[in-house]
Amino acid sequence: MTLTHRSRSFALSALGFGLLWSASQQALAQEEPTWYQVEVIIFERTGGGSGAESWPRNIQLRYPFNWEELKDPETPSTLLPDFDSGQADFAADENDLAPEEGPLAVDLTRRPYFYLPEGERTLNRYANALSRQSEHQVLFHEAWRQPTVEQQFAPALLITGGELFGDHYELEGSITLSVSRYLHLHTRLWLTEFEPNFGQPPGAWPELPRRPNLQTEEQPTSTSNWDDPWAESQTGFTWDTSLNETSSRPNFLGEDFLPGRIATMTQQRRMRSRELHYLDHPLFGLIIEVTPYEHPDEQEEGGDQEENQERGE
Repeated sequence: MTLTHRSRSFALSALGFGLLWSASQQALAQEEPTWYQVEVIIFERTGGGSGAESWPRNIQLRYPFNWEELKDPETPSTLLPDFDSGQADFAADENDLAPEEGPLAVDLTRRPYFYLPEGERTLNRYANALSRQSEHQVLFHEAWRQPTVEQQFAPALLITGGELFGDHYELEGSITLSVSRYLHLHTRLWLTEFEPNFGQPPGAWPELPRRPNLQTEEQPTSTSNWDDPWAESQTGFTWDTSLNETSSRPNFLGEDFLPGRIATMTQQRRMRSRELHYLDHPLFGLIIEVTPYEHPDEQEEGGDQEENQERGE
């Protein structure tokens, strides 16, 4: 009887240890995010929805707290560590730079959130086909690589496209790619039709939010919101309006352009990798493809470099 009791205790202990080991292995696996190459095309339907009165005006336009800027690798200012955007973990170091491409060229095989060259895109034929049609206008077409995490930790990627009117582009907003059991895409985009400001009342359209990557030294930097980055009650930024306290002039009088119409695309979509996905709207559309990307292992790279040094290569 004692032997049976000990056997059961041993079995329960072994089972508990196995469960703890499995949980620890899953936690370790989650520490290494899966990388993907993402390509997005956003286009406008130039002949659709001409009636401004048919679109709702009680809309909310805002950027999440946790955001990331997609960067041009050929722009010098993007080659330095960007601590304000909350991505200090991916700060540039000597291993992230490719000397053969220039003195401060970014190694696009390892760095996330940098635009890839046109030759590395896979949806060019779709963008070219849209551009040849008079009823469509491509506003945004870029590809980049990024790690994916759960939605509460995933940064919103800032999107701009089309022509610039004053401080705002025709297309603005953000998209977020996260993963749980499946890949999830969350779009928070708005397409604005501008009209010259002749001193007319601004109408009932909401004020366009300032893009967070345009902040000045006096304005607060972005901070990550680990609770709910998509909460409707959050604005993400608080601007210093003390300079306007002595002025009685309405803010809209200082703008060169005013919104004549704003259309939003706020959608969530569950996706599969290696599949083409399409988000539709009467005024604009979005095409996205997400492909698994094998991110170079830093330890393996370090080992190869040491081996090459020993060989004198």
